[in-house]
Amino acid sequence: MKKRKVLLLAAAIGLALTACGAPKESTDTTPGNSVGSNAAGNVTGQESQESEKLPASQEYVSSDGTYKIILLEGLTQVDTPLQAGATMMALSSESERVGFSCLSVGSSKSSVPGNPAAMDSLEDYAEHITKMILDGSGVTVSWEDTDAPSAEGATQCLARTGVAKMGVSQGQAYGYYVESADSYFSVFIVGNADDVEDARKVIGLEILDGAALQGGTSDFINSMTAILDTVNGASIREIFKALEDMGGAGSQLESLAVQARQSLSDSWGVEDAAGLTEMADSLINGLHNKDALELLNQYGGTSEPNRESFDTKLKEQNLDEGIHISLLAAYDAWAAYGEGAIAAWDLSRVGTIMSFGYASGYCTYEESMDKILEAAKKSQELFDSWEDFNKSYLYGYSYWSEESLDTPGSSAAERAELVRSMEAQANGPFSIDWNMTLEKEW
Repeated sequence: MKKRKVLLLAAAIGLALTACGAPKESTDTTPGNSVGSNAAGNVTGQESQESEKLPASQEYVSSDGTYKIILLEGLTQVDTPLQAGATMMALSSESERVGFSCLSVGSSKSSVPGNPAAMDSLEDYAEHITKMILDGSGVTVSWEDTDAPSAEGATQCLARTGVAKMGVSQGQAYGYYVESADSYFSVFIVGNADDVEDARKVIGLEILDGAALQGGTSDFINSMTAILDTVNGASIREIFKALEDMGGAGSQLESLAVQARQSLSDSWGVEDAAGLTEMADSLINGLHNKDALELLNQYGGTSEPNRESFDTKLKEQNLDEGIHISLLAAYDAWAAYGEGAIAAWDLSRVGTIMSFGYASGYCTYEESMDKILEAAKKSQELFDSWEDFNKSYLYGYSYWSEESLDTPGSSAAERAELVRSMEAQANGPFSIDWNMTLEKEW
């Protein structure tokens, strides 16, 4: 089975931006003249910002409850979950401030949308997320750094301003980026110079201490696929749904559908709706888990008293290194979870293939979620916690990839480190109650 990354996250983010409106043409787009330096403002003539009446403002709380933005009053808020641990908030004005739009993305450091290869600083994050926002939007910006407002709960803040151009229209852009101990947040604003200046007078961001995920069934399902969604950069299911809900262009949707169909065909041999359902049911019933247990029995693993004796027995047979590693992974999984062994590896990927199936047009969003719900309930039957589920998943990855979880630099070791990082997040995808009651909510 091939490893593939299939994603058009930038298209969805770009659509959210342009759907809110392109920058309205402005007669003065010089950054120094059209926008104040920061939330405190500059002295202008005989008056200061302190005595100037500020525009009316309002608080907008992210859908996962991890942060809130203070911005202009009366904006329309639309939230999109990108993956477990990452959400997108679009704010727009449909009347008074035509062409004004704000796009905010918040995520844990281990779940940054787009799966950046290197993320060592807030500056790296700002470059990465801004590129994602602008790619596919038709908007270009010439940036320069400016003073950044402080944010409660932040360790560092960064702000940039610049001229935004889209075709013959131009206006102002403002980027605000915030880092906390375990998360990144971004606020990207575009519009005419006056509206962006008003926004900068009132903008604020507060990280909500102790915020927790909503804890619904959809959140549980997103947590089940959180590992691969993070590797891919986002949930293809949520991105495709966001594109549909926002009225994405047919070309955007078809491009994503083509990639999804290709992935299902190449990696799973799935060519249609019937094949999708058959494969999903096979995974729920332990497709690869059964293969692993049969292989283990074939080599006498279940009759060995301990791992060391089984390892010695395998070495005596001079097996291919990859087969040796796979058998040890199967043994470790069986020793820990019995007949459940690497079942989490199968069950987690039900969410993946059904998401691809939805994007391919082989099933509806509801049908996709219904089938993943079956896998989620089966997971609760087999495992007692997220820790157990994730260990079974990692044993399955090691079995499939023929790579040891303990070999530095291997993809298996990298996957294990990602899981450890996500498990350590106070409000991460695995903080959701494992024993919650799962029920249909879509």
